[in-house]
Amino acid sequence: MRTGWLLMLFLLTGYVAVGQSFSALPGTVLHQEVLPGEAGECFIYFENPAGDSLQLQWKNIESSFPDEWTIDLCDFGACYVGIPSSGLMQPAIGSEKAYLKLIVQPGQTPGQAWLWFRVWTTGNPDDKMDVFFSLTTPGITATTTPGTPTIHLYPNPTIGPLWIENPSTDATPVRLIQADGQVIRHIEVGPGDRHHIDISGFPAGVYFLQTNTATQTVLRTN
Repeated sequence: MRTGWLLMLFLLTGYVAVGQSFSALPGTVLHQEVLPGEAGECFIYFENPAGDSLQLQWKNIESSFPDEWTIDLCDFGACYVGIPSSGLMQPAIGSEKAYLKLIVQPGQTPGQAWLWFRVWTTGNPDDKMDVFFSLTTPGITATTTPGTPTIHLYPNPTIGPLWIENPSTDATPVRLIQADGQVIRHIEVGPGDRHHIDISGFPAGVYFLQTNTATQTVLRTN
């Protein structure tokens, strides 16, 4: 049985390697803090290991951020006012790197933003990846308390299963909150314990895992 699983893993790994022709830098999820009162630039680059011409298209799957924030988008070829639903980049040739860039102006409003894009090579929609901008501005809001998260959660993004781990020596109350503010889970995780939550029955989108010291963003994907 173990040999069968190893063979399947090898085949899946090989498929992913063949099917994906570009990679995201610094990664598929960009966590970045944007300072209040300033305009922050947030980049995800796309590297083409083959070194030939790479033309990418993109689609905005979902965007969630405070109404007071202004977020504009640039790609490798054009800048837009706001965030369009989709776009086509110019071809990147040789060592050039295509990119998605957000220009974020939170003003004096603290909060969190989560933006989800799907990117694929022109003419080959199967050669795709999903990338995410996870942005925060420090401050105190009704649903966010600044501080260092005492809870570890994984995998994130997730298609449903979510593990919550409490490495601290104190029991920690945890709330899983929908984007509209509704609490859908309220549990207490003991010191050194792990707890499993299955959110596969909930719609894809942004959720928030909140403790008494911090709020972390959770993305439920399809």
